[in-house]
Amino acid sequence: MAKLGIIGFGIVGKAVEYGFRGSGNIITAYDKYKDLATLQTVVTSSEFIFVCLPTPYKNERIDLSIMDENIEQAAKFASGTDKIIIIKSTVVPGVTRAYVKKYPGVKFCFNPEFLTEANFLEDFVKGDRIVIGADDDKVSLRVTDLYRERFPLMPLYRTDLTTAEMVKYMANCYLATKVIFANEIFELCEKLGIKYEEVKSMVVADKRIGNTHLDVTTVKGFGGKCFPKDMVALMGLYRELGLDCSLMEAAWKKNLRIRKIKDWEEIPFVKT
Repeated sequence: MAKLGIIGFGIVGKAVEYGFRGSGNIITAYDKYKDLATLQTVVTSSEFIFVCLPTPYKNERIDLSIMDENIEQAAKFASGTDKIIIIKSTVVPGVTRAYVKKYPGVKFCFNPEFLTEANFLEDFVKGDRIVIGADDDKVSLRVTDLYRERFPLMPLYRTDLTTAEMVKYMANCYLATKVIFANEIFELCEKLGIKYEEVKSMVVADKRIGNTHLDVTTVKGFGGKCFPKDMVALMGLYRELGLDCSLMEAAWKKNLRIRKIKDWEEIPFVKT
């Protein structure tokens, strides 16, 4: 039995609640826009506090203002205790370590989510893996025990904070780029007068490639709440560090050209 708190009760927060429901766990949640518990109550009554807040992009950079505000408030009640703040929000590599430095009395873990918007509850309980990032081994082991009790058979990886953050971005940006690649192959198949689906069926027979994110529909490219903001945020980090990200830049520019419905612009917290 564990006492769990959730800050932010959207898709990710609801998935956490669903996944850890039962087994005697006591779960409380806070959301600024919902009639739930207060943030103070969530933190003071919990051993593990999952932070599941939006991290939109602004001016081609990740916008951490929502995260910063809530982490600051949570730290007031978690500092000097054994409570662990588990960040599930997608943040660029280096952010969680910055929080560790800013709030030395608080224990932090980064635990990325790998959910789809369509099946987020099922994805949480039947995931391909669990990634636990922590620089403090005791923190890592405690969070590992929490997950192992609930999901004993799910593959679990323990690593440091920054590596765990990078895992999430590599996964999302790779899948987004894969979508654009599929769209380009589709265009060529149409021009050649051959069927893309037939080509794809024989290509994905190669186990190295995998068959996800290769469907091409009438709505070209990628959209939604995650891929666009994550690709833009990671490209922003590349630029800050003076690194080349021409492949992702090309994929993003192509997406802007072919994606007629830019649904990410209709999500209030994702607007630039």
